[in-house]
Amino acid sequence: MSAHHAAALRSLLFVPADNERLLSRAQLRGADGLILDLEDAVPASGKERARRALPSHIARLAAEVQYLVVRTGSAREDWEKDLRAAVRPGLRAVMLPKTECPGQLTEVAAFLDALERERGLPVGSVGLIALIESPAALFALAALAEASPRVCALALGSEDFAQSLGIAPTPLVLTEPCRWIALAASAAGIGSFALPLSLAVLDRPEALAHAARQARELGVTGALCVHPAQVAAVNAAYAPGDAEIAWARRVADAWDAACGDGGGPGVIRVDGLMVDAPVLRRARALLLSLPPADAAGHTVTIDHGGDR
Repeated sequence: MSAHHAAALRSLLFVPADNERLLSRAQLRGADGLILDLEDAVPASGKERARRALPSHIARLAAEVQYLVVRTGSAREDWEKDLRAAVRPGLRAVMLPKTECPGQLTEVAAFLDALERERGLPVGSVGLIALIESPAALFALAALAEASPRVCALALGSEDFAQSLGIAPTPLVLTEPCRWIALAASAAGIGSFALPLSLAVLDRPEALAHAARQARELGVTGALCVHPAQVAAVNAAYAPGDAEIAWARRVADAWDAACGDGGGPGVIRVDGLMVDAPVLRRARALLLSLPPADAAGHTVTIDHGGDR
């Protein structure tokens, strides 16, 4: 399991690494993390300038942003230059595009090992996010997730994935990749970022929120955003709703009441449904994720009793 905690992030916002105006306000957009993009967002003519400026951007943003990522180029000649510019205190992870085989990730991991030693950083401190952009990558998900201890998340590049199939990035096309990515990431104990919707959707917040809720229900832990206008809808979709919180409180309260002075009841009934240890753990984990004021007055210690 990765120690880079990407699974706790609801939203990662792409910011072009060569756009000073956008970079100056990126930390104010409400995203849980930022991806400084050296790949698609920066034209070839601007990459060297972006690399030169990257250290100062990382130093400033790392003090204000929970999670800072750099997306590199996919070719080795590009990602070596990108990593030399990016690896320094404050960088939490690197996103490698067009990942299809574990060897790509192990090569980057070995290069990171050397850079961290060279720069006096703890070896293993920079995580790896594998960007899934083709059907071939989909069939290698388990191997990609386990390619290196650095791998902290799998992410879906919806536009490129659909383009590789020669079709539009519709919900019908993207739902299954979301499901597969969620399953592979969960099995490996890492994060997942995927939406069953084109990332190019900017002016339909209801559709974006619906897609993010669907992804969450599939087990996806967060979403990539390409515009600040997408962040609020994604964050809200990954926050428990009032009905979910009320259900979790009813379950926790009913279980505590059934316990009395003795041991756990094993099984109880809440809202006409059976509640046993796994359901209780889910309810208490939800309460544990709430701000202290929202969870006040409720037991949030997770019972690690046996499964069904």
